[in-house]
Amino acid sequence: MGSKISLPLQLLIILGVVFAFGDSFSTTTIQFFYSLSLFFKECLQFLLPFIIFSFISSGILAFKKNAPVVLGILLGCILLSNSLVAFFSYFVGTSVFDLITDKATSLVGIQASGIHPLYAFSLPKLIPSEHALIAAIGTGIFLSFFDIPRIKSSILSLKRTVEIIVTQFFIPILPLYILGFLLEINHQGIFGQLFQSYGKTFTLIICLQALVLFSIYFIASSFVFSKAIAFIKNAIPSYITAFGTMSSTATIPLTVKCAEKNGVSAPLASMATPILANVHLLGDAITTPILALVTLFLFTGTIPTITVYATFVGYFCITMLAVSGIPGGGIIVMIPILTSLLGFTDEMIGIITTLYILQDGLGTAGNVMGDGALMIIVNNILKKLKIN
Repeated sequence: MGSKISLPLQLLIILGVVFAFGDSFSTTTIQFFYSLSLFFKECLQFLLPFIIFSFISSGILAFKKNAPVVLGILLGCILLSNSLVAFFSYFVGTSVFDLITDKATSLVGIQASGIHPLYAFSLPKLIPSEHALIAAIGTGIFLSFFDIPRIKSSILSLKRTVEIIVTQFFIPILPLYILGFLLEINHQGIFGQLFQSYGKTFTLIICLQALVLFSIYFIASSFVFSKAIAFIKNAIPSYITAFGTMSSTATIPLTVKCAEKNGVSAPLASMATPILANVHLLGDAITTPILALVTLFLFTGTIPTITVYATFVGYFCITMLAVSGIPGGGIIVMIPILTSLLGFTDEMIGIITTLYILQDGLGTAGNVMGDGALMIIVNNILKKLKIN
């Protein structure tokens, strides 16, 4: 794929190729691409602990000890916002499953049809991802209070190295990574059924995003409808920019300007926007749970209990610290959680990764709009507490 072709367009091409020509591929060809996908999967799993550790620890370090009250309020609002939206997505999603998966129950119980990789390849598991997660949190908190420049520098250097590997190696070959799993799914005869069933899912995601974004701006406006509409109009430029660039980071300068236009103090906007761009992800809090729940239901006919889902939300809120700088990072860092907690197979990971990337512009736009609203809320709280 040429570098000038956007990643979502590349994935659309891959989907089109599999849909139109998948049945004409020989078994050996399918095995070849399936083997490549498994190879890339092993490389990603080997790298994931380093991604999680370096990005989460450096994300925590970004909070530092400066303005502890402001940062405490901001972090509390972020966690509350992400978790509430994720639970809202669960309750809405589970209540409308009959409407969005009515023709998909035939996928349940379908067994693989004999496709095996041409070769077996495995890398050593140096450290489980969940251990890297715990280590990152502990290290980040410790270094926030005890300044050890050499260790901090090493973590930031590791983050830059991992980011280069992911963006320069894994992201460019992501379409190839997806192709093998899609060909394997098509070989089972369920590809067309599967993607047909996701049309209603995307409609649900769009509706939920619109509802959630309006609600948070309505809260930010102190429940004044006209004021909420005015806030939304002021924030629309950041939404459009984020949709086009698929990057919260690239939209930071415009997000700051939109926030200031909505009455957020300049110091708060400048400090909060880079933090929110990395960890406050309303779009992901809608998309990832909905896609995960629907995919799990389509392949297994089950949905997680509220207890299991609460654990999932806890991991989700923490791992959102690790997505900075990685296109599609919101789903990449969730792979260990989806696999270990919800029992996702390789094919399910391939499906959800593809769908996530395809809507990445929409999800990123929702993230940025949510950031603007949360800054208004935090600004209002600080005013009431008389904190400048």
